[in-house]
Amino acid sequence: MTKARTSDSTIRRNTKDSFQVQVESFLLAQIESAAWAVGSKIPSERDLADELKVSRTTVRNAVLSLTSRGLFERSVGQGTFVRRRPGPKAEPRVTTGTLGYVVCKEKSSRRPIASEAFYFDIFLGIEEETARSGRHTLFTYLDDYDAQEIDGFRGLLEKVDGVIVEEARNPALLAQVKAAGIPAVLLAPTATVDGIDLVTMDLAAGARTAVRYLRELGHERIAIVNGPLALDSARTRFLAWKETMAETGASAEESYSDGDEGWSAEAGYAAMSRLLARHPDLTAVFCANDLLAIGALSALSENGRRVPEDVSVVGFDDTELARHSSPPLTTMKIHSRDMARTAARRLLERVENAGLPPVRIEFPIDLVIRRSCQEVKKESD
Repeated sequence: MTKARTSDSTIRRNTKDSFQVQVESFLLAQIESAAWAVGSKIPSERDLADELKVSRTTVRNAVLSLTSRGLFERSVGQGTFVRRRPGPKAEPRVTTGTLGYVVCKEKSSRRPIASEAFYFDIFLGIEEETARSGRHTLFTYLDDYDAQEIDGFRGLLEKVDGVIVEEARNPALLAQVKAAGIPAVLLAPTATVDGIDLVTMDLAAGARTAVRYLRELGHERIAIVNGPLALDSARTRFLAWKETMAETGASAEESYSDGDEGWSAEAGYAAMSRLLARHPDLTAVFCANDLLAIGALSALSENGRRVPEDVSVVGFDDTELARHSSPPLTTMKIHSRDMARTAARRLLERVENAGLPPVRIEFPIDLVIRRSCQEVKKESD
């Protein structure tokens, strides 16, 4: 086994460079100085950790980073070998002090972000982390299937140090992001690509929890205000409603679903009005977001239906609107602010060290019970 030799293998605590970055620099120095020849086996993680006085995890991540750059080759059961010497250093990217936040959404369904409670909460979480690092956040919408907007997106990538892309749908766009080599994190996408960090949640599981809760309260005629079914996020909720209704022995006729116009309160109001006209005996409704639920509450009130005495309502997202509606809305809580902070922190880590191994971080979706639901009263009650 090749023994590491260096005049100074101390990892410094009082420096801006992370331990991993310093370990990577040490490993590169061994290759560049020919202390480790091409084809030779490097010391074990344990030996390197002991010599450098860092954790084995730090050593492992540093080795994985250089392996991903083609400098090392790992052989199962045999160890890690020097594959090649590093080539000329590429010119570093010019930093801009700005991170990009991009929401993939068709033009027809866009609204100013300040009026989009869910996206605005994400934006605030990202901005909190970027501000702590002395940077700024640049927001834009992107139709990731529109060629003209994709061209504009390429221009954005030249203005930022890294980008968070939310609800990405087009794998071809993600392949371009990866090829550009810019630090990136995907937030709740419906399309993914290997090698890019991912922060997400299980929408289907959240929808199933909402429907099961209503079924446990005794509701059988449960409608859904589903949002635009052309979008994967809406279709995921709709299919989860349909499957959970069937699994629990309730009817899931598609006439109990409506709301394809959009995600707004107006769309929720119109959909709920039509559902009541078709099924005046429904006792509960699951809405695919809180705005749709707010519109549904308004339609129920105008039609003389009390919530929750006549109809129980469940929303999705747990925005501020849900907490202040009348009655306060039972909803599925997406931990949007925590997801945003996590995505921003991960992006900042990747800006500092592009060689970090990719990660997938999944957040739960939790039921928040308020006053918009109640148990079905039996006829004898």
